Amino acid sequence: MKGKFALLSTLAMLSVGAIAADAADAQLSPTYSPPDYYVGAGIRAGFNDNTSFVLDSKAKITDLGGRTTLSVRPEVVFDSNTELRLPISVDYVLDQALYPYAGAGVAYNADGRSTIDPMITAGLDWGITRNVVVDLNGSVLFKPGDTDTEFTATINYAF
Repeated sequence: MKGKFALLSTLAMLSVGAIAADAADAQLSPTYSPPDYYVGAGIRAGFNDNTSFVLDSKAKITDLGGRTTLSVRPEVVFDSNTELRLPISVDYVLDQALYPYAGAGVAYNADGRSTIDPMITAGLDWGITRNVVVDLNGSVLFKPGDTDTEFTATINYAF
């Protein structure tokens, strides 16, 4: 009899746990969803670059299931030459306001070379409010005979 009671108690606890997990996932969508789109501005600093003005943006491409999405993150850097960036990233919901991401893409440097260079990127979107997102990003650009490492910090309006 005690064995049956223990088995039923265990099954009941597992059922309650599963219901609670489903409820948490249901709450995750509206409460914990990262912004699908944003635009903003900030600065770029690099090891071999001057501090520069940056226009930043993000657009969700698709949901990948669970807590992950696929996004494109176009960026324009205004230095002595205009630089255009187009990385695609996998974004993850860490908690209510923190959304780390990582990806790869291309960078076009209008510096007379007019070449397209591969790049990797990783960062963190930090939701300050419903419509304000701080994006902290690190990127590595692979230029012929050179590797360029840089960091950007932008404040964005999410919509």
